Formats: sequence, C-alpha cells, structure tokens
Amino acid sequence: MEMTSLLFLLCAGVCCTAALSRLKQFNLIERRLNWTEAQDFCRENYTDLVTLYNREESEQLVQLKLSNSRSKAWIGLHRTEHSLKWSNGDTVNDTAWSPLPSPCTEPTCAAILKDNTTWKNCTEPKYFMCYREGSGDSFLIEQNMTWYEAQSYCRENYTDLISIRNEGQKEEVKNKGMYSTSSYWIGLLYDDWEWSDGGRSAYRDWVVLGPTFYYPREGENHTVLYQTSKGILTVGNGGSEDCTLCSEVLIHNIGERKSWEQALDYCKKNYHGLLRIETEEDLEVIKQTSNGTDFTGPVWVGLRQSRLFGFWVWTNGLPVGWSNWEGDRQPEQPLSNHCGAMAMEEGYKWSDQDCLSKLHFICEG
Repeated sequence: MEMTSLLFLLCAGVCCTAALSRLKQFNLIERRLNWTEAQDFCRENYTDLVTLYNREESEQLVQLKLSNSRSKAWIGLHRTEHSLKWSNGDTVNDTAWSPLPSPCTEPTCAAILKDNTTWKNCTEPKYFMCYREGSGDSFLIEQNMTWYEAQSYCRENYTDLISIRNEGQKEEVKNKGMYSTSSYWIGLLYDDWEWSDGGRSAYRDWVVLGPTFYYPREGENHTVLYQTSKGILTVGNGGSEDCTLCSEVLIHNIGERKSWEQALDYCKKNYHGLLRIETEEDLEVIKQTSNGTDFTGPVWVGLRQSRLFGFWVWTNGLPVGWSNWEGDRQPEQPLSNHCGAMAMEEGYKWSDQDCLSKLHFICEG
C-alpha cells in the first residue's frame, strides 16, 4: 500500500518540500489541476491546500516555486460567505460588532475613533493599534497605512494588530487612542474569503500592481500564490494551473480526557506519540492549528520529569532545550508534579500537572 502511494505521488510530480517546523511541511505538486482537483489531491495525500499565516511562510513558498521556475500555484484561500476575522486568529463575537457593513466585493476593516466603530475600505491609509503578547500592552502607531500594511508592521515590530475580546479591552483601546483626531485600524477584518482547511488566518498578501492592490474581482473565487509579484492573486473559476501547494500538519488535537500515561499510550498506538515542542517554530504551528478549538485549560504534551534526577525530558528521551515554562522557570523537585502540560491560551505556557489528572491531549505524527 505504501509503495502504491509513493508511486502515485511520484507520477503526480512531487517536486520539492520545505518546512518551517518539523510539525509542518509544504509540498509543491507539479500536476495540471483545477482548484477543486487540487484541493482533493492535497486532502487525499497530505493535510490540505496550503494556508498562509504570515509573510515568512509566503516568502518561503515563493522560493520553493522559484527553484522550479513556476509562476503560479494553487493555495487554499477561496471565496465563501462573509465573516469576521481577528488578525491574530482570536474567535470573534459577531454580535458585539453589529451592525455589520453590507457585503460587497472589496473587503472592509474596522476602525475606531473615540466611541465609534466604523467600517472602511481596507486600503485607506490610517493610524493603527498594535499589541504585544505577554504584557498585553497596546500601542497607537501614528503612521498612515492600509490595514494590510499595518498588519505587517505590527507583526514585525510587536505581535499583531490589536484584537478585542471583552468590554474591558475595548475601553482600554479607546483610552489609548483618546487623543487621536482620526480613526485608527484595529485587527478586525470582514471579507468573504476562507482557507480550505478552516485555518483562522487573516493574512491577505494581495498582489500589488503599480500603486494599488489587486483586489478580488467578481467571479474570481480561487487564489494562487503569484511568483512575479510575490503575493496572492485571485483567478477565475474554470481555469487550471500547473502547480499546487499542499501542506502536511503533524498535529492532532484529541477531544478525549485521559491521564498522562493513557494519553501517551493512545498517541503511540494511533500516531507517533505525544506532542513534542522543540522550537519556537513548533509552538507557532501549534498556535495556528489550535485557534478555534474548544479546548480550555492545560492539555497533556510529551513532557515528563525524571523522578530520580529531577530533569525534564521529552518522551523520546531527548532533554528539554528550548522551553516555554510558566514564569520562565521549570518546576523543580520536591514540590513539582512529574508530567507536563501546555495551556491553550495566550502564550501557550507549560506547567507541571498531576499525572493522574484527566486532560485533553495532543498527538503528533
């Protein structure tokens, strides 16, 4: 069976692969397909069509295509019903932002001035507000940028455009911008584009042609990554492309509750084991795939502590190198529990937990 699958993929023209993390890789498929055929192919052989979360991923995929001198390749962004998205992937409370703008071809974005929230064309130049993860501090940037440029600026210099999850945060944002004489962007986007795998990504690197954005046009319902301008380009419904970009994500959120040992056994039997988080890039993939899950509180990962020596190791025996412990200090004996878990909220910090506790868990492989 494995040999048959390998031969099929070779015949399909799997040219190149690239990875930002060992938990996620991109695959360039050289086979002439329309968008629906490309989606079916990726779902049958990998995880799905590629979802882009940031400029780093976009640029890496452009380089993957450049090495093969191909100009366009299918990705997972496609037109569907209008919906609200926070730039950082937070869940949106739709009722808190009504009335919504009338659906139109061009995306609209939310801007705030004192007590008023308005919806503007995302290409209007405006001030904007960024936030920094961890401290939660927000910063009003008094430079005029489009919403997309502001998103890139915030991600490069802070964490992202500000998102607002409750009335307290909304008041804080208003207070930070109370002396602004013009409205400023927050991280709320309203458009009719979604990713094939359901990824909660508001990254929209629309191609720029001359001084203006090349916006989605009516009747253009699918997208390609466009090599020449290094961005996302919309295309019509009926065409085919020579290349497709598939992603393979090796993370599986398990909705059952088990003790740490039970979770380990389950992951070994069904996948490759409990999740290991060895780098910041691994953690970023986890954040991407976990946004929108119903998990709350800590979940089991493949961390355990040696009862004899007190050091922490992964389930494959490797010592913990890069770490993300709560309070930036690893739990130490004699007060520590001996099994490791990860919070499913901002920061995704690690903690020690009673190994007999029944928690959700994440497998890899």
